[in-house]
Amino acid sequence: MRVSDIILEAEPNQSASKLVQILRTVINSADQANQSVYLHFEKPSKEAMRKGSKNLDLNKLMQNVGGEQFDYSTFKAAYDTDARVKTMVSNFNEKGIEPKTAKAVSKGDTPQQDAGGDTVSQMAKSATDLGDKI
Repeated sequence: MRVSDIILEAEPNQSASKLVQILRTVINSADQANQSVYLHFEKPSKEAMRKGSKNLDLNKLMQNVGGEQFDYSTFKAAYDTDARVKTMVSNFNEKGIEPKTAKAVSKGDTPQQDAGGDTVSQMAKSATDLGDKI
């Protein structure tokens, strides 16, 4: 048995292995920054950006490590066949993936919509709301 055969037995699906590496890196980075993250299957447009989350292009990350490109169906196949991927993903749909991070993407973090003039006042209110922290 050659070393390459042993490596292939240990990692039968290199694409899934690279996906797992990317997910681990993204999740750890988001957790260290106490930030939620959303991985888009395509470069996200302004309208598709998740408010309050770090928005990343999964396929650009995969391209950087020489991995395969994903869309909904290919990612679903990887999700269904690799238990590691299942443990690292909170949710996914046709647009992208929500990895399991310490700070999850909240229900209000759907694609951005123009909130008008209330955004600044809402941010100021939350910044000055000290609650019981004093």
